[in-house]
Amino acid sequence: MIEVLLIDDEKEMLVGLEKILSSRKNLKITALDNPQEALDKIKNKKYNLILTDLQMNEFSGIDILKCSKENFPETKVIMISGYGTIEASVEAMQLGAFDFIEKPFTSKKLFQCIDKALEETEVEEFDPSDIDPKITNEGIIYKSEQMNEVIKLVKKIAPQMMNVLVFGESGTGKELIARIIHKLSNRDGNPFVPVNCGALPENLFESELFGHERGAFTGAVKTKPGLLEFANQGTFFFDEIGDMSQPLQVKLLRMLEDRKIRRVGGQKEIDIDVRIIAATNKDLEKEVAKGTFREDLYYRLNTMHIHIPPLRERVNDIMPLLEHYIKGLCERENKPVKTFSTEAKELLKAYTWPGNVRELQNMIGRAYYLSTSNIIQKDDLPKYILKDDLPISSNILNLQYMDAKETTIAEFETEYLSYHLKKNKGNISKTALECGLDRRSLHRLISKYSIIYKEDN
Repeated sequence: MIEVLLIDDEKEMLVGLEKILSSRKNLKITALDNPQEALDKIKNKKYNLILTDLQMNEFSGIDILKCSKENFPETKVIMISGYGTIEASVEAMQLGAFDFIEKPFTSKKLFQCIDKALEETEVEEFDPSDIDPKITNEGIIYKSEQMNEVIKLVKKIAPQMMNVLVFGESGTGKELIARIIHKLSNRDGNPFVPVNCGALPENLFESELFGHERGAFTGAVKTKPGLLEFANQGTFFFDEIGDMSQPLQVKLLRMLEDRKIRRVGGQKEIDIDVRIIAATNKDLEKEVAKGTFREDLYYRLNTMHIHIPPLRERVNDIMPLLEHYIKGLCERENKPVKTFSTEAKELLKAYTWPGNVRELQNMIGRAYYLSTSNIIQKDDLPKYILKDDLPISSNILNLQYMDAKETTIAEFETEYLSYHLKKNKGNISKTALECGLDRRSLHRLISKYSIIYKEDN
C-alpha cells in the first residue's frame, strides 16, 4: 500500500481531493487540514508521497517541504497552489519538490503527476521474468503487486483438487485465471471445458451439460454425452455461475456431492471426475440472501475463492498490457510495431477502464486500425476516454462520478452502456464490439439495468 499525505487548510478542497485519490485502491490517504499536525506527522512517519497546498494560514507548503526533506529525503513532495508564482515554483523545485501544480487543474493532470512520482518511489517486490512459462503462454501480463498476489495464490491452489470460485468484474480475465489453474494442475493435458451459464436457455443448457438419451425429447434422435462427460479427468469452468437457474443449481449440487450425473431421459448414473471452477461478477452472498442462489451450492463452490482486482485498481499493469497487445497485433498483421505517443499513454493511464482488460484489448485494436502512422496519437483514441478530463475546483463534491466510494458498479455500468448505445444509435452489434461483449451478454445487461434505447440494426 502506498502511503500518501494530503495537506490543505481549505476543507472543501481537501475532502474533494481525498475522494479523487481514494479511487486508487493502492493509495492509503491521510488528509489533514492542520499544517502543524502535518509537520508533527512528517517528523515521525515516512510517507511515499506528500501533496501539499503552497499557501496556508499557519505554515506554508515550503515549510512542509523543508520538514519532509529534513526527516525523510526520499519522500516525493508535490506542491499545489492557486496563487502560484514563478518565484514560488522555482523555490519549491530548488528545495527538492518533485513537481508543482497550479489550480485549476484536472484529475488527469493530477494522476499523471502522481504516477510519475510513484514510478520513482515504488520498489518492485518481484521480477515479472520469474513468471512460470506456462502462465506467460496463457497471456497473463502484469507488473502490479495486486496481480502478483493473485498469481501466487493461483500457484498454491492449482495442484489441489479443491473447487475454486473466481470473483471479478466483467473483462478482468476470470476465464484466463481458470485456464491457468488448469494448466498448472495435474489435469493439464486433459480437457478444459468452459460454458457460460447465461448464454443458453435452461432446457437446452441441461441437455448440453448432462447429455441426453435417444428419445428424451423431440429432436433427440440419438444419445449424446454431455459436456461434463467430455470434461472427465479435466476441468469444467462455469462462467457467470450467478446466472444459473435454480433447478440446474440443484442438479449441479447433486453432481458435486455424488460425483455422478444422469443424462436427460436416462436412468443410469455415470461416474464423473472433474474439477469445478466457477466465476461470477455478482456478489453471491447477496444473491444467497435474496434467495436467488442456493446457499449450499455457494459453499460447495467456494472451497477457495480468488478475487481479480479491476484494472483501475492496478494501474501499473496498463502500460505492460498496452505494449504486449499492440506488439501481438502488429506481429499478426505482419507490420512494423506501432507505439503510443506520450500524450496517448498518459490519457490511457488516467482512464478508469470500466470494461477492464477486455475493453483495453478492444481499444488497442480500434486505435491500431485508425492510426495512419507508426505512432498512435491522442486523436486515434476513442472520444469517451477523454471525458474524465474535467477541471478540479471548489465545487468538486458535485462531480458525482468522481466519488468512487459512493458510485456503485451498477450505476457506472449503466452509464457506460447507455453512453455507447446512444453513441451508436442503439446498434447492438457496434455497441457490443466497443464494450468488449457478445450480443447476448449486452442484451442481458440492458435488461438487468432496464436501459431504454432505440435499437437500429
